[in-house]
Amino acid sequence: MTASTPTLPATRMQALRGSTTFWIAVVNVIAIATFAFASPNFLQPGNIQNILFGGSQILLLAAGMSLLLGAGELDISLGSNVVVSSVVGAKVMVAVAGAPDPAAAHQPDATLAILLGALASVAAGLIFGAVNGFLVARLGLSSFIATLGMLGVGAGFALVISNGTNVVNIPPAVQENFGLLTFYGLPVPAILVAVIVVLLWFFLTKTRFGVRVLAIGSSRQAADRVGIRSRRYVFGLFVLLGGLAGLAGFVDVSRFATTNLSGHTDTALAAIAGAVIGGASLWGGRASIPGAVLGALLAVVLQNGLVIVGLPVFYQQIAVGAVLIVAVYIDIRSSKRSTS
Repeated sequence: MTASTPTLPATRMQALRGSTTFWIAVVNVIAIATFAFASPNFLQPGNIQNILFGGSQILLLAAGMSLLLGAGELDISLGSNVVVSSVVGAKVMVAVAGAPDPAAAHQPDATLAILLGALASVAAGLIFGAVNGFLVARLGLSSFIATLGMLGVGAGFALVISNGTNVVNIPPAVQENFGLLTFYGLPVPAILVAVIVVLLWFFLTKTRFGVRVLAIGSSRQAADRVGIRSRRYVFGLFVLLGGLAGLAGFVDVSRFATTNLSGHTDTALAAIAGAVIGGASLWGGRASIPGAVLGALLAVVLQNGLVIVGLPVFYQQIAVGAVLIVAVYIDIRSSKRSTS
């Protein structure tokens, strides 16, 4: 009797070798090993914590961006959303808690201020995302044009509400109780991001929501014909990503206890790069939450590793941009092969 049918392990190995997520994981391992060989400080516990602290926001946004790309849309205003949300949350915390008293062990109403600040940041992000969704889903604007406009609007709005200066006097407890808090050596913000990412993966792969999102990205007209309300889904995805950006803004404030009005200029690039590197298609119809996380992790590892080995900071953007170009090229090649 001949065994012409592939064994189960062989079949799984073939599927694994054809998985973008698998190869991105391999590239991550190679990058980590390279930087560890180049500098003994790379794998120190303190640096690993820095990677998790600094990378949690990008990992979160890359996962959300993967969903949006899966529906055939993108958002390049993420950086402005993060800044606006951080400013709103910071100003709420300062208004509730008041100026810090150096003689006091704890700032009055700090707990309430932090809770309301977190809610305000997420709410600001949701509103920002809703505006993007309205422009794209209701007015029919291109997501590139709409979010490009909102990139400038958001940056200007953050300067207006902050009077052009970073918000200070934020309760120190926000760092102690969340931003810099660790649980068994793991940053609490990274743990929260991990939980959210698992939920996003579940909704994408285990529910009709995920099926419909990818159907919209594959063919908007076909999705409409079978009764999928594509505009409602697209609007909801922009709101969802906006809320994630709002949470990222609060994480940013809670880590540094101040805002960063001039920061996050490359946040959208990093999120899109992570999603595309991880297997999402710029043309829609394909998304991977684990791939997006690994793709974003690659960008974070490159940024951190280049600093560890002593290269100037501006090489970080060159590296991330180059990896994104390669990933898009591979995506175009694979799309052509699948249609030929």
